[in-house]
Amino acid sequence: MDIQRKIEAILFATEEPVGIMEISSILLEDQNIIRKELRRLMKDYSARETCITISNVGKKYRMVLKNEYSDLVKGVAKPELSPEQIRLLTLILNNDRTMKGEVKEKFKMQSDFLIHSLKRTGFIKSIKYRNTEIYELTNKFYKYFNMEKNKIQKKGNDDGSEMKDE
Repeated sequence: MDIQRKIEAILFATEEPVGIMEISSILLEDQNIIRKELRRLMKDYSARETCITISNVGKKYRMVLKNEYSDLVKGVAKPELSPEQIRLLTLILNNDRTMKGEVKEKFKMQSDFLIHSLKRTGFIKSIKYRNTEIYELTNKFYKYFNMEKNKIQKKGNDDGSEMKDE
């Protein structure tokens, strides 16, 4: 069996992105060979007229649908993130340094599960602050959603103060 096909099978079968070291250990092949064959496979996928591409998330890889096909499969595909996870990510995106109490207030009993699951994805991190935690988005989040951290407009007025609900 061709190494590229083996790599392709692993990328197809895994739900989570997989790294070169992990592929190398599964196939019992040198990491440099895996890296080279993975690059060739990615080039092959980008040259083909197909709805699938190989995407890298940090230093890991996975098969994904090309963006233009996402709307087509919305009704049949299981979303990667739940609506609640997306709401929490949006809260953190819109509010620098989101406090644990704010998350607990908005998400009640689900808050611990949501925080834990988003930490596991690597999209958020927590920072100890006094006797609580502050949540921030990670570089992985910005890369995954193809956003530039410094170009996101935060909720608030031009002077940096928060807007008040009326």
